[in-house]
Amino acid sequence: MTKETLAILGNEEVIAINQDPLGVQAKKVWAGPLSGYRTVVVLLNRSPEFRTITAQWDDIGLPPNTVVEVKDLWKHTTLEKRFVNELIVDVHHHACKMFLLTPLTLSKEDEPKV
Repeated sequence: MTKETLAILGNEEVIAINQDPLGVQAKKVWAGPLSGYRTVVVLLNRSPEFRTITAQWDDIGLPPNTVVEVKDLWKHTTLEKRFVNELIVDVHHHACKMFLLTPLTLSKEDEPKV
């Protein structure tokens, strides 16, 4: 094992974060822009427990108050609810979900179902 690898694996500050007594696993949210003003979002739960994960628009590059239609890319289904400012999803332990967010232009009659 190289000295560099040993230094990485033995980093006491990083190990302390991993072993913190609070015991809350970090959550990962990956997102990226696509053509047509669409956004892809991947929510990863590395915890051994069920988690609710939130992707805030300002964290994933969407303008505030954007209303989006959300398609679950693993299930090939579009969610009935429209989302504004954040996507909140339940993710099982050691699982990930992948969504396609498409901005909508709504009239006054088409209030978002939030």
